[in-house]
Amino acid sequence: MRYMVFILWLGCSWSAAAQGEWWFDTEERERDITGVDKRDLSERPFKERLTLGGTAALQLGSVTLIGGAPQLGYRFTENLVAGAGATYYFNRFKDIGYTQHLYGVNVFARHRLITRVFAHIESEAINLELSGPFNSLPERQWVSMLWVGGGYYRGLSDRLGAGVTILYDVTENPLSPYDNPTLRGGIAIGF
Repeated sequence: MRYMVFILWLGCSWSAAAQGEWWFDTEERERDITGVDKRDLSERPFKERLTLGGTAALQLGSVTLIGGAPQLGYRFTENLVAGAGATYYFNRFKDIGYTQHLYGVNVFARHRLITRVFAHIESEAINLELSGPFNSLPERQWVSMLWVGGGYYRGLSDRLGAGVTILYDVTENPLSPYDNPTLRGGIAIGF
């Protein structure tokens, strides 16, 4: 009988502890389970208003391209994100024995127009080698671009999403290493 009372007491204490955790903070628990944060943006701390995104490239073969362009943004409102990023790409052309390094910085702003559709503007400066396989003088130059365009973003959860953006360089800089217009795809992670 003593063991039966002990087992019954032990079972009741476990169920009371489980119920206590279940009802304690329903909003926080819902965020943990569903990944959806229903709090107003002004109620979220600084860290939760940051976004990390960008693009990456990998191509191997006779032409090798390795690099990426991470971007860190801050969500000012539900519809406006602005921030800055960096760019680095390594190119190697095996057939002609030429290697090139591109690096740079950018600032951007993105405004949601309607659900999943946004406008994008970005100023980017890239430092690239003007010398090539036929020009032996090593020379580097900063090249500026002003990108304007829009895109489509699909949230996969409250803090993770993927998108595609089409951008046009309005400066039409002939030294730009990119196609004009250019198509970008990437992911974004919120903290």
